[in-house]
Amino acid sequence: MDNRRRNMQRYNAVRSARVEAMIEFLKDLDFGCTELCQLGIEDGYRLEREVNSYRAMQIARYFGVNVSKGKLIQFSKPKDHQYDFTATQLMDYISQHNDELMNYWEWFVQPAIRRAREKYPTEEELENKK
Repeated sequence: MDNRRRNMQRYNAVRSARVEAMIEFLKDLDFGCTELCQLGIEDGYRLEREVNSYRAMQIARYFGVNVSKGKLIQFSKPKDHQYDFTATQLMDYISQHNDELMNYWEWFVQPAIRRAREKYPTEEELENKK
């Protein structure tokens, strides 16, 4: 039972870490991430101020992360906000730059998962440390 509890804690910690990493990833996209130039997306600035809560949910699903609506409310924009992209155009843009954005997503998710796993090590990992 103790092993099962530890595994569930680890699983939940990793899942939570993925969600928190996605929130940070979305914030970075919405504030205009300059690192995208290093990955080959020269016009990454076009994503600035393009993410609202609905689009954030679509982007998170695209990257395989389920985020509750309550956590995405921070991306809400005023009703009169003017977008350069429609939601479909934004998702097409993300699809066109899939490889670069997947690499960028990995910059966020890998450290978060590593920290979560270190918090709840498996018995094998504990034995290897000895």
